[in-house]
Parts: sequence; C-alpha cells; structure tokens
Amino acid sequence: WRHQRSAQHRAMGGGGSDAMQRLTGAENLAVGVSAGTIEVVLLQPMLYCKNASQQRLPFTVDPRVLYRGLSMSVLNMSVLSGVQFPITGFASKLVTGGSDRKLTSAEKIAAGFMGGATSGIICAPMELVMIQQQRHGGGLFHQLSRIVGDYGVTTLFRGLFTSCGREGLFTAGYLGIGPVFADYLQQTYGLQKKVAEFVGAAGAGVIAASLSHPLDTMKTCMQGDIEQKTFKSMPETASALLAEGGAGRFFRGWSWRTSRMILAIFIMGQCKNLLPPIFFPSKFSEKADK
Repeated sequence: WRHQRSAQHRAMGGGGSDAMQRLTGAENLAVGVSAGTIEVVLLQPMLYCKNASQQRLPFTVDPRVLYRGLSMSVLNMSVLSGVQFPITGFASKLVTGGSDRKLTSAEKIAAGFMGGATSGIICAPMELVMIQQQRHGGGLFHQLSRIVGDYGVTTLFRGLFTSCGREGLFTAGYLGIGPVFADYLQQTYGLQKKVAEFVGAAGAGVIAASLSHPLDTMKTCMQGDIEQKTFKSMPETASALLAEGGAGRFFRGWSWRTSRMILAIFIMGQCKNLLPPIFFPSKFSEKADK
C-alpha cells in the first residue's frame, strides 16, 4: 500500500494545478481523501492479487474475497493522507536544519526516505490486519481482537522494519527520479507538462517499486504468517523465500503492484480535475474566476 502515498501526493499536488491552488488546505485534504477512497475501491482487487501472489495463495474472481480488507485499506489511506504533509514537512526541516529554503535533489531524496520510513510505522499494523482479513475473512474489529487476543498486541507490528524500509526506499526513489525524468521528457521530446509529469511519475514509480519490492514481499509473507510456521524473523524469512524460488521469489506480485500504481496515478489525476468543482462549486463559478 505504502507506495500510494507518493503517487497520491504527486497526482493531487503536483504540476501546479489551478484547481488545487484555489482550495484551502482542509479542502485539498477533503478532495485527496475522497479521490483516494475512489482509487482504493476501484483497485482493491489488484491489491488482493498482489498479496495472494506473494503468499502463493489461490486466485479468485469472487468479489467477496477480492474486497476483503477494504475498510482497513480506506482507513489506511485516510490516516496517511492526513499525516502526509506534517511528516514531509518535519523530515524536510530535519534535513535543512530548520532553514526555510528549497531542498536540493539529494536533500529531497533524504527527506523522502525519512518521511517514507516514518509512515511505515503507521501503515504496518493496518496492513497486517488487512492481510489477515484477506487470508481468513472476518471484519476489521473481529480480526483485530483475534490477533491481539491470540498473539499479543506486539504482533500488530510484525514486519515493521520491512514496512519502514520499503516505504523509505520507494519514497526516496520516487521523489528523486520522478521530477528529473519529467524534466528530461519535456526538454528532450517536447512533451506537454502534464503528460511528462504522468509519464515521469509512472516511470519513477516502476523503478522505485522494483527497488523496494523484495522488502514488500518479505513484509507481506511475515504479516500473513503471524503463526510463524514458515516465515519467522527477517533473516529467516529471506532465507525461506530464497530457498522456495531463488531471487525471483522476492518479485512475485511485482506486475500487480506496478500496474496498480500506474492506474492509481491516472485515477488520482482525473479526480484532481473532476472533484474540486463538484465539491466546492463556489470556488469555480464565473464570479470566482473574475
């Protein structure tokens, strides 16, 4: 899930959109959460397929199974959307020492890693509950109480280090590569700014997702096996995966993850343009344009 934070941030805030600039911070957050909810509902089956592939679970077309954990996915998206800007701002101040200046490319990568790693702490327990819902069914609170009751509250943070590492690597790679790639496409091929930004974001996302996918696979397997029958500690999980299928085992579900990310960037971009005038028509009336 985690990589969606960067995709949503670039889609909703990137490109200097006139629509988003007309809105207040709270209004932008409302649009962002609404757009994120639409994206999650549309693409939840792809998340199930990604997780199922990584855990070698059987595939299904039953929507009752494909949409298991939807409520937790929406909650995850909403919470991270709310804390995204404070986390990013805090990480940026740490990198610059508190000075109010534009970050260099290297500093953006460093701030992205720090912000991404911090968000991993938040999303790790929510993703664990969602994965348990996908495996065993049951509602959010049923699975939450079962996990805490049977395995203890610390189990909610199983896979924490892989979650933080994945988020940090993805965000650093995404923020470091995306803008550079977009500028290159504009200057070299003369692409329109919006097209270049979409292609740049998608291309950077695929690269960053590829770099972070082994950690994502380890995290998913560890969180799916809270009984620790096969996947125990991080080193033992890595050894087990390597024994199961070599280096390629770490990249199961890669196509589902990258395809979902590209679709998410497109959906969020469309929502960025369509939702603001619907939610806040007074900001987009002819009178407001004058």
